[in-house]
Amino acid sequence: MIVSSELRAWANDPERQREARHAADGLATSWGDGPIHRRFAESFADLPDNDAQAVIAAVEALFADDLWVDTLIATLAAEMHRNPFFEPPFRHISSDVHKGLIVYEDDHVSIAAGVSGVTDLAGKKSGIRPATSIAFSGQASVFKFVKSGGARLSFWRVPTITETFTASDAGRCERIGERAIVNGEILVLDGRCETFIIEQASSNIVILQASVKPGRAPVAVEYSSDSRAFVGCSAADDSASRIQMITTLLRKLGATSAVPAIAAFADHPNFFVRWHVMRDLIGLDPIAALPHLTRMAAGDPHPETREAARRTLVRLRQATMRKAA
Repeated sequence: MIVSSELRAWANDPERQREARHAADGLATSWGDGPIHRRFAESFADLPDNDAQAVIAAVEALFADDLWVDTLIATLAAEMHRNPFFEPPFRHISSDVHKGLIVYEDDHVSIAAGVSGVTDLAGKKSGIRPATSIAFSGQASVFKFVKSGGARLSFWRVPTITETFTASDAGRCERIGERAIVNGEILVLDGRCETFIIEQASSNIVILQASVKPGRAPVAVEYSSDSRAFVGCSAADDSASRIQMITTLLRKLGATSAVPAIAAFADHPNFFVRWHVMRDLIGLDPIAALPHLTRMAAGDPHPETREAARRTLVRLRQATMRKAA
């Protein structure tokens, strides 16, 4: 085939591949310095740090204008048509039914443009649906269905995820309705208690999604699509997961020199990060961990973390006394 032979030619041509990389670098620079990116930055520059509603209002104003979306899509399409090795200079996001690019991010919001493929959606619906398919992100989101693809969404609600969330607070997931979505519709959802599922679509869905950072819950939560019961939770913030991975790595490496740095995370805003860090600190240096564990047992704001610290403190003191004897 002509296309295959052309791609092989490009694959064996280092100069053309360098051109592709330069094109991506050039687009990244022009986008970052361009009017659309500046407009985004100006929209969020003076907003209060913890005002989720102000961020949502700013996003809705941006999403009301289709021009920047059309410009972005046209620019990317032109580069990909011209150069089969072109890679868009944006961070990728991906799930089993959705592919997208993060086109803007700051301390207030992350904005992505993406496509939910009708073939992927059909495959998921015709297969065995996973028992943990109803997910609540833990943060407010604004969606714009640039192309709705004839989609019908079902809407779901749970008790609000709070800073002191425990499994006993989770309750059950409730279906609250279903309706069709039209082209250009803007939808605001509080991911601490609301979510949707794409039940059906007749063509690919083009979606803008803004994830609002102020007011974010510490965890994202999943429920069973069969029983609608709570299944589990995970960190809603990527930085929390990175902290957990780093402290565990330091513990496994026996890096006792990192004890002060690890101990500093014992005051992290997320309760599960505090407890994860404390476990790694105890594993690395139990004597150094003792004062931090004592403080956590006495006054951690999360009841499960506080109780776990109390039980661990008793065992740690008993072990220390046995060694001393």
